[in-house]
Amino acid sequence: MALSPPVIYGALAANRASGIFAMSGINFDSLAWGIANGICQWGISQPQNLGLTGFASGTIGAGVINPITTKIIVAPNIGIMSAALTGAGVSGQLGQTLAMVVANGISQAFSTAGQYLGTAAGVGVGADVSQITIVNSGTLLGILTQSLLATLGPGSALSLMVNGLTTGISSLLLTGTGVGSVNGPPLPAPASGPTVSVVV
Repeated sequence: MALSPPVIYGALAANRASGIFAMSGINFDSLAWGIANGICQWGISQPQNLGLTGFASGTIGAGVINPITTKIIVAPNIGIMSAALTGAGVSGQLGQTLAMVVANGISQAFSTAGQYLGTAAGVGVGADVSQITIVNSGTLLGILTQSLLATLGPGSALSLMVNGLTTGISSLLLTGTGVGSVNGPPLPAPASGPTVSVVV
């Protein structure tokens, strides 16, 4: 399974009651769809915005990291999200609730459905271990602003929330790791080398 707006929305919706207050109602649905649409538009198959680098080992050759064999893991670090929202001016119990819901939802979506595709320099068949190292928060800010405007409409606190969400989601994703396999024509000698991948 790969990331998509319904997957991210579903993870956010599944965690809507994980905070201090249950975030029920139409406004939460609009918020969750805005976040889901924005993250997918920004990060899926967009190596300039979201990417991984890593290291593969195995046998010599020219292989690719097959997304079907990969997994991305992002821990639900509520402290990162809470600090980002508080720093942007979204605080109090509602801010803390939003931090919990978004941190848990993003973690769940990426950890259950996140995959990556890439190349392995010099390795034909083997294993890859990667880290999310490219997170372009500048482009996320613009895309998240547009997607939340489209689903929520304008509001006096929208820019504060978008700034906090952008910082929090960016910081959260930078903790993400990936594991997968390299597939290609094998040669009989051992090899290792760097990998570069994109989230799919």
